[in-house]
Amino acid sequence: MSGRVLLINPARHFIANQNGLGYLVPLGLICIGGPLVDAGFTVKLIDHDAYGWSFKKLRREVGKFQPDYVLLGHSGSTAAHKTALETIHEIKQTFPHVKVIYGGVYPSYADQSILRDCHEIDVIVRGEGEQTSVELIRALENREDLEQVEGITWRKGSQIIVNRSRAPLQNLDAYRPGWELVDWSLYRMFGFKRAAGLQFSRGCPLTCVYCGQWLFWKKWRHRSPENIVEQLKILSTEYGVDYVWFADENFAADKDTVKRLLELIIEAKLNLSLNINMTAASVVRDADIIHLYKAAGIDYVVMGVEALKDSVITSIRKNNPFETSKEAVRLLRQNNILSLTNIIYGLEDESWKTLWEKFTGLLELDSDILNAMYLTPHFWTAQGKTTKPSDVIQSDLDKWSYRNQVIATPHLKPLELFVGVKMTEILFHLRPKALKRILFGGDKRYLKIMRSSMWIGVKVILAEIFEFVFKTKFVVQGSLKKLPGHETHLPVLK
Repeated sequence: MSGRVLLINPARHFIANQNGLGYLVPLGLICIGGPLVDAGFTVKLIDHDAYGWSFKKLRREVGKFQPDYVLLGHSGSTAAHKTALETIHEIKQTFPHVKVIYGGVYPSYADQSILRDCHEIDVIVRGEGEQTSVELIRALENREDLEQVEGITWRKGSQIIVNRSRAPLQNLDAYRPGWELVDWSLYRMFGFKRAAGLQFSRGCPLTCVYCGQWLFWKKWRHRSPENIVEQLKILSTEYGVDYVWFADENFAADKDTVKRLLELIIEAKLNLSLNINMTAASVVRDADIIHLYKAAGIDYVVMGVEALKDSVITSIRKNNPFETSKEAVRLLRQNNILSLTNIIYGLEDESWKTLWEKFTGLLELDSDILNAMYLTPHFWTAQGKTTKPSDVIQSDLDKWSYRNQVIATPHLKPLELFVGVKMTEILFHLRPKALKRILFGGDKRYLKIMRSSMWIGVKVILAEIFEFVFKTKFVVQGSLKKLPGHETHLPVLK
């Protein structure tokens, strides 16, 4: 194979990344890059997000590589779409012969409208990209008909063709991440030397109304525990990684499988610091093996608590009643594992009363870190399908990042809600219990990550205040006739 493939992560620059959290490796592109390399293509990765180059510099670097194909994707979904289009325009204007291929969650669902609106994109890859990308590039290289490539939407003259969807990959071990493509100097987090992302599983058994990940990945599947340990060994020994963030929606969906994985990691003695996402219900379910999580190096657990009222939790199809979330936080603290809890504002009609109830509930929950987010109605989710366009007050897709208000609240103006949320974050993290733990906590790894997290949180809050005051505008409620970015002919990802 002679095709030259350039993978680009567009420069979206989310506030948390820019203000201290740092950047994670663009895992989706890396997972595509490995199979492309193994198929014989010449592959290069440019993380424009982490590099922060100007478009002029990016065009120069693209020119040096002289690609035949440019594949773009970003984990930021809807909020990264505008930046992806700007990047595509810059590349296509300078290199009109290059085939541009776009993938990710948002383009998977908005494929037809994107191709109608942006004639500079040649193909959109829907769903998982490892097998699809290899088959697509191979077909383009051999000038074959693209109608046989599953999982793509493409142009045939003036027509937009939606090919049959590709079934979810069953043997994830067969597709290795292309770690050799990474510029490892770019990635550090929480004071560790070198950070990486990794994915043990895909999908989630839950069907939360505000989330589209379970729709995108379909059935929960996972790499074998042995394969994950091998990947961790490669990251540690060959690339000097000492911090790994697992990009799973639900890391511990199956207890027996995760127990086997933890035991193998402990046996390997890799001395890595690991960050995972799991539900509070799974933490409580695993009470008898939580010590294995800590022994395996898991220092940080992100839990999507989302709401503190059981009635709201039931309505959004979560599985963590408030008492379960409290017990999960207690178990993690008992084992010196940091707990970060996500809370979503907008799942109920927010008022000063609901803000106060959330604040007092958070004090009772007593997690280490609070990540306050806003309900974001992506059109392919159950929540998005029931959201009235007239209730949306944020038309700028750049702001659909979960860190900005999108839907109007009937009892609070945007400024009032913003002040209430920021005051909640500030006062929660300054409560006496939290300050005492930061100053006198006994576990060194816990203290290192907690102190780094708090410093990052301060910088992010200040940046968000600046953004709200100087860079955020809302449209008049009732002025929008459809959800921004809405795909009118929604393909079904089967």
